[in-house]
Amino acid sequence: MSFLKRLLPKPFKQFLWFVFKSPQRKWVGFSSVLSDFKAWYATRKRPNNLQAISVCVGIKNRSHNLLSHLIPSLNACANLDCIELSVFDCGSDDVQNLVQEIRKAWKGKLVYAEVPQNFARSISFNAAVKQASNNLILVCDADMSVPIDVLEKVNRYSGKYSAWFPQIWFTHQDGTGHFMSEGTGIMASQRQQFLDLGGYDESITDWGKEDWLLFFEYYKNGVGCIRRKEPDFIHHYHKSLKPEDFIPLF
Repeated sequence: MSFLKRLLPKPFKQFLWFVFKSPQRKWVGFSSVLSDFKAWYATRKRPNNLQAISVCVGIKNRSHNLLSHLIPSLNACANLDCIELSVFDCGSDDVQNLVQEIRKAWKGKLVYAEVPQNFARSISFNAAVKQASNNLILVCDADMSVPIDVLEKVNRYSGKYSAWFPQIWFTHQDGTGHFMSEGTGIMASQRQQFLDLGGYDESITDWGKEDWLLFFEYYKNGVGCIRRKEPDFIHHYHKSLKPEDFIPLF
C-alpha cells in the first residue's frame, strides 16, 4: 500500500484525502462531496492579486487579549495596508479609552463602533461584519494570534464555492495544546456571502452553537468548508466560559 501511495500524484492523493478522510466527512457524511470537490478545486491555485480583507471582532472586556495577542499578530502580517480591523465593542470597561489604545497599537485601517449592551457572540460578530468595508472577511476572536500569511490564506480559501473554517491550535494553561478540530468559531468567506446566508443566528445569546449552525448553513447552500490544521493560528489560554450544563449541538 505504501508503494502505491508513492506512485500516486500528489494532487490525486490530496483529492482522495478530501473525499474520504477530511474532517467534514465525519460531520456531514458524503452528501457534501460535490461541495467539497468544488472547494478543493477552487483552492488549488494561489490568487495572483490579493484582495483587501476585514478582520471582524466582537468584544466585551477582552480588551487586553485584543491588544496583547490579535493586534500584534496582525501587525506582523505581510501587506498590512490590505488588512482592515473591524471592532464592535459591547461596552468594554476593562481598559480606559479602548478605541484610543487600539489606535496606538494597530498600524492599519480601523473601523470601530461601541454600543453598550449584553455581549452575544452572534450579535457582535454580525455587527462587526456589517460595518466592515472589504469584500473578504475573517471573523476572529480577540484571544487569537493569526498566521503571518493570513491575507493570502483568506484570499485563497474564500470564494464562490469555498469558505475557510481553520482548525486552530488551542493552548492549555500548562503550555501544551491541541488542534481544535471540533470548533468552527473562526471563519473566513466573502462578506456578501456571509450576509446573504444570514450570518450567525442572533437568537443564540448563550455560549456556543452559533458557529456550528453557520458552518452547516454554508454546506446547505453549496459552499464547501475548508478544514485544515493551522499551527500558527493560535487560541491563547483563558478560563473557559463554557457553562457546566452546556449540551453540544452535535
